[in-house]
Amino acid sequence: MMRLPDFLIIGAMKAGTTSLYHDLSANPAVFMPTDKELWSLAQEEVCQPEGLQRYAKHFRKASTHQTCGEASTVYSQLPDITGVPQRARQVLGDQFKAIYLVRQPVSRIISHHYHEWSAGKITCGIDQAVRTYPRLINYSRYTMQITPWLEALGSERVLIVRFETYINDRRGTVASISRFLGVEPCLGRLRIDKAYNKSEGKPVPRGALAGLRRSRVYRRILRPILTPSARERLRFALLPKAAGRPDPPSVETVRHIFEQVRDDAEQLRVLMGRNDPLWDFQAASHRCEAAGHTGQ
Repeated sequence: MMRLPDFLIIGAMKAGTTSLYHDLSANPAVFMPTDKELWSLAQEEVCQPEGLQRYAKHFRKASTHQTCGEASTVYSQLPDITGVPQRARQVLGDQFKAIYLVRQPVSRIISHHYHEWSAGKITCGIDQAVRTYPRLINYSRYTMQITPWLEALGSERVLIVRFETYINDRRGTVASISRFLGVEPCLGRLRIDKAYNKSEGKPVPRGALAGLRRSRVYRRILRPILTPSARERLRFALLPKAAGRPDPPSVETVRHIFEQVRDDAEQLRVLMGRNDPLWDFQAASHRCEAAGHTGQ
């Protein structure tokens, strides 16, 4: 019998998806492939027999009693990557569940910018970048990103989780997510002292090495035969480390971000059934102002 995911962690980028991937993988009742970021459902070929077989191979080692899942932030990157919920439903049926993590937009954008800046994908500071690269703000328009998933699955099969809640109460949040997935929480194996996927000091693929990591040869042949620990050792041995952080956003840029995402954040608050705001934008603006970067 072909095993496929019972749930997906769909993002947002730089909002804790890697940590949740590891936290859920620690539960023996959950199976997640060693390859995070499969990207398979972002590609049309997964709907074809050959592509579906390749996708299913990632889950062939799951036992019958385990709940299968995978995690990829590219599943919530509109308008750059489209059609993922529809492909997911075509491939997985309509019984799977989706988990979407959201983070205070300015913090997420700062982390996203640094991630791409350290990799050489963005070469300008954040003040210019948020006005030049629409994805920085678009990936923080969480209502826009999650609406197609809600339409495809229904609200009862989509769980939206605040990054801040998850980080402040990691055990409690993982327990709640586990119950949403229908599995018994297993909290004794959590490494709550470990922060996964931090950009600072992280090996960064550049040039030919970056191209190799994105190539089909690497993803289909080399990566599957390397253990996660072996891949981690190679990354630290071969790749340069991420540089120190660029300047923080100016107060003007913080206000610009707020204006761009304010309506979307209010819509998300309503979707989540909350009476209070999801984030204190005013406090974030004050913190930036206190940091002394005015942009003037």
